[in-house]
Amino acid sequence: MAQFGWLIDLDRCIGCDTCAVACKSENNTRPVASPLMFKNRGGAPVLGNPVGVIADHASYRWVVKKQSGAFPAARANFVTSSCNHCAHPACMAACPLSNPNDPSNENNAIFKRASDGVVLINDTVCTGCKQCIVACPYGAPQFNSRTKKIEKCTFCVHRLYDSHGLRTGLKPACVTSCVGNALRFVESFGLADTGANAPEGFASPALTTPAVAFVAPRP
Repeated sequence: MAQFGWLIDLDRCIGCDTCAVACKSENNTRPVASPLMFKNRGGAPVLGNPVGVIADHASYRWVVKKQSGAFPAARANFVTSSCNHCAHPACMAACPLSNPNDPSNENNAIFKRASDGVVLINDTVCTGCKQCIVACPYGAPQFNSRTKKIEKCTFCVHRLYDSHGLRTGLKPACVTSCVGNALRFVESFGLADTGANAPEGFASPALTTPAVAFVAPRP
């Protein structure tokens, strides 16, 4: 099975969120307009920013930001994150409407394409049960509270292929927009590199064999 993947150079990531904004613009994910709607502890949407809650949204890519150390040696670390289109997707294994023994079957609610390894969701089958959200160690599946379905990164397959299934030469929107060339698209990802040089806090690659690797930090 062919496998698309990500290569991330953390030394080049400046935490600007351009990848996340480009992804949201490209995929028109919620929210699609301001002001942001937030959920209170009872689950109802409210305006404003109540303490301890997050915006009612669906984001296929985001940037994890962590601070460490103290002045004068303080440091900020940034990790761009999304679905890693794993070789053994935990989301698929947990989905009651998917058969991990027949992963490329497009009648699964979650399936993995044999042609490029991209993991996709069939929203006509998905019931929004959220079992995939619980199972994924990388936080990729997103619940859309309007459609009551699960969504996630598609590797921008609508950009990569034309209507005849031929490659267009384009790359995912997040990769194209990255100002520091920190995020790169790998057309032939070697699974032997899964999770290579992963930053602290990255879930063990042994769990799902994610199609992502990191450039070794520079001294």
